[in-house]
Amino acid sequence: MSSVKYVLCAAVILQFLATGFAGNVATNTTIKDIEDTNVLMDYEANVPTWSVTFGEVLLNMSMFEVRTIEFEIHNIDPSWSEGYEFHILTMDHDLLKLSHNIFKLKDLQSENNVWKGNFTAEAIFLGRSEIYVELHLPSSEGQQMEMALETLEVIVLRRIGTMDFVFQVLVGCFVMILYVNFGAVLELDALKRILIKPIGPAIGFVGQFIVMPILSFLIGYFLFHDMIELRLGLFFTGSTPGGGASNIFTVVLNGNLNLSITMTAISNLAAFGMMPIWIFTLGALIFKDGNLAVPYKTIAAMSFSLVIPLGIGLALQKYAPTVAKKMSKITKPLALIFIIVITGFAFTVNSYMFKLFSWKILVASSALPWIGYIIGWLMAIVCRQSPRDALTIAIETGIQNTGIAIFMLSFTLPQPQADMTSAVPVANSMMTPIPLLIIYLIRKIFCRTSIEEVEEPPTKEAKITEVEAIMEKGERKVGQKL
Repeated sequence: MSSVKYVLCAAVILQFLATGFAGNVATNTTIKDIEDTNVLMDYEANVPTWSVTFGEVLLNMSMFEVRTIEFEIHNIDPSWSEGYEFHILTMDHDLLKLSHNIFKLKDLQSENNVWKGNFTAEAIFLGRSEIYVELHLPSSEGQQMEMALETLEVIVLRRIGTMDFVFQVLVGCFVMILYVNFGAVLELDALKRILIKPIGPAIGFVGQFIVMPILSFLIGYFLFHDMIELRLGLFFTGSTPGGGASNIFTVVLNGNLNLSITMTAISNLAAFGMMPIWIFTLGALIFKDGNLAVPYKTIAAMSFSLVIPLGIGLALQKYAPTVAKKMSKITKPLALIFIIVITGFAFTVNSYMFKLFSWKILVASSALPWIGYIIGWLMAIVCRQSPRDALTIAIETGIQNTGIAIFMLSFTLPQPQADMTSAVPVANSMMTPIPLLIIYLIRKIFCRTSIEEVEEPPTKEAKITEVEAIMEKGERKVGQKL
């Protein structure tokens, strides 16, 4: 806390010095002010006599959309020679491509000094740009240009297509099936033991809602110091609860599924209180003027969508044990198929995001989950958790619910900034599984004995239950003989 005070004091001192320096500059640059005034006067003297009116005040386009834009040029001077040309141009050629955008004066058929025409604009990528008009004037000193004062602002948004819908349906179906399987293999006695002595969930809570938000804030501060939107995207990602992907990777890597599901449930419940705390403390430092809102309905809907299939699986375990036993055998292969298929679809649907990925975004999106894995694992080892539980806690700590982060960005920022800032949680979702998949491949290639074959030592409660079962069985046999 003392270090924060020192930083704040230093910031106040620097602000004071900067103010004093600005005052000195203002009193010693009278000549420069006069020169700037002269430049402004020259500019006003060279304001074009002609003007442009566009058919749209603000143009919204989707990526890859092609539009024909109408415009009018007013006050065309009859004395202009045939060498004069009007060029319609864009400020950002990476966002917009214009065609049929050069008009020669000899081809113009004007009436009352007004000419009407149109050009074609093709949206290439997300962002904002402006379209403006230049008049190219031939002269003895070379070609000169006049630029119209009027511009047309264009906003390019992402088009929601069929692939996006298919991706969402596919994810929903896979998650439903997987969580039915998870419910079929859950051990209720193990869940009770975890809740009675919740050391693992307590470690996961600290990792999820203390370590990860602070870590995301620090990484964003150093890598995106001057890019507020990207800092906000990373911080939102670090402040979200755990996602269903943690349960899937726990199954694939033979972790403790009972502990994983318990931690995910607690994490989502705690998010209702912890997310507002972080958003209105550290989040306020990043985005002071934003009207931030926690998507309670989204969190509740996601949690509810996981509870229903789990309940179905538990019902199968109780009323159809044969079916539940068969389902338990396909849980791990199904989880692997889910990871492969969803990863492939994610790369396809979000391929446009690759253009937004800078080295800073990739480093930040990788550092957050990967450091989270290490810190979660170290905390579990220090607290003397078993290797299986330590792996599970590490997975739960490092994996965030990026869907909630993307929703919050879309609610907080205007378009297309929201979609552009979503590059951070999207990159995070792509980089998060890499260490876990590497661990899985190393185990498959180099470990002869799988983790499934290495049984965990029975707990004290399990031993007591086993002894009681043996004694009860012996008493039955004695009773039958008598």
